[in-house]
Amino acid sequence: MTTQKERLAHTERAIIDALIKVGRTKPLAQISISDISRVSGINRGTFYLHFIDKDDLVTQVRDKLTAQIQMILDHKITGTMDYRQLSTNEPYPVIVDIVNLIAQNRELFRFLLGPNGDPQFVPQVTDRLQKAIYQELYRVKGSPNFRGDVPNQYAIRLIINVFMTIVATWLDSDDDMSAADVAALIMKSLYLSPYNMLGIDDRN
Repeated sequence: MTTQKERLAHTERAIIDALIKVGRTKPLAQISISDISRVSGINRGTFYLHFIDKDDLVTQVRDKLTAQIQMILDHKITGTMDYRQLSTNEPYPVIVDIVNLIAQNRELFRFLLGPNGDPQFVPQVTDRLQKAIYQELYRVKGSPNFRGDVPNQYAIRLIINVFMTIVATWLDSDDDMSAADVAALIMKSLYLSPYNMLGIDDRN
């Protein structure tokens, strides 16, 4: 027998799925409660039992995902600056777990990160990544500074852009690249220079 909690979760999932579906053709700012109700088959009254308004819906969705990312960073960031890890050819657990979270919520991430999505989502995610990297750098070096010849604001942006660009490209594509393959690609890209990626010295 379905419990009250399960029914509530099912209704909220239907509302979020409708938001994603409408968002494929409409920018977030133009999506209305009526759009969500029509697509989900859930009346406005029921919607308001779960969310105050559309902004509350988006905020709750965004905050839940960023909280999950933060939890992974809190528990898995340690050890990600150990070069000995590279010899195993395995991506860091923190990368694997975040990519798996994205894979489990692929359509939602695709919407939020896409052109019709939430403009506040990318800054929130990048802010958490940035803080975690600085904290781990401080733990390892005793200083939150990168190389002396690369200003911090450029170095941190380069590192985070590698992650965000690969994820965005993956979400935007229709290829069959697995979450494990994406995590491995992110790991490899973090340790390859743009020149290395040209493959000029590749003899294979």
